[in-house]
Amino acid sequence: MSATDGRPTGWDGVPPRGTTAVDAQEARITSDSAVAATQTTGAAPAGRPAPQYGEYAPEGWVNPVLLEQERQEREDRERAAASAAPETAGGSGRPAVRTRAAATADRKPTTGDDSSVRRLGASPVDVLLTFVLLGMGLVSVVQSLSIGSVASTVREQLETTYTALQDPGALNGAAMISSVVMLVVFALVLWWSVVRLRAGRRSFWVPLLGGAVATLLSAVVFAAVVLQDDGLVAAMMRQAAGG
Repeated sequence: MSATDGRPTGWDGVPPRGTTAVDAQEARITSDSAVAATQTTGAAPAGRPAPQYGEYAPEGWVNPVLLEQERQEREDRERAAASAAPETAGGSGRPAVRTRAAATADRKPTTGDDSSVRRLGASPVDVLLTFVLLGMGLVSVVQSLSIGSVASTVREQLETTYTALQDPGALNGAAMISSVVMLVVFALVLWWSVVRLRAGRRSFWVPLLGGAVATLLSAVVFAAVVLQDDGLVAAMMRQAAGG
C-alpha cells in the first residue's frame, strides 16, 4: 500500500473503500503519470532496482555480446602471433617454420629412379679410374717433397749422360720449386675431379691432364737451372751434333 496526498491506495491503483470519486480520480492520474515516466526514462519504479542484462534469461542462455568480444580478442591474438612468427624465425636465430609443401616433400619416399638423386661420376669405371689416377698423383707429390733425393737423382742422370755440373747445388732450388708446383697442381686437380664426380660427369681425364701439366712445369724449372751451366750446355750441344 502507498499513499498519494495522504490518501491510501491499493497496489493496483484501485482506491479502497470509503474513498470519494474525486480522490480515486486523482490516484489514477498519479499512477498513470508514474508508469509513463518509467517507460520514457527507462528507470525502475521507486523501491525496486533495475534488472541486470540477462538477469531473467532462461537457464543455459549466454550473452551474445560477450561471445562476440571473446571471438574478436581471440582473432586479434592469432593475427598478432602469425605476424610475429617470421620475425622470430629470422631475427632470433630460431629455425624458420617449415611450409606444408616442404614437409610433404620430406615425407615423400625417395625412389631409385628419382632424378633429384645424382650418382657419383658418369659410371663406376670412371669413378675407379679417377681415384686410381689421383692416388698415383698423390704418390708423385709425396716423392717430390724429398728435395735432396730428387736433386741427387737428376744430378746423377745429367752427369752420366753428359758431364759433371759446375754448380750441383742449384738443383736443390729447382727441386724445391718443382715440389711446390706439383703440390699446387695436385690440389687443383683434386678439387676439379671432385666437382665433376659430384655432378655425374666423366672425370678420369682430369688427373691425366694434371699429371701432364705438372711434369711439363717441373721440366721447365729444371731446364731453367741446367741451362745456366755452360759446361753442361756445351756437352749437350756436342752430343747433339754427333761429336
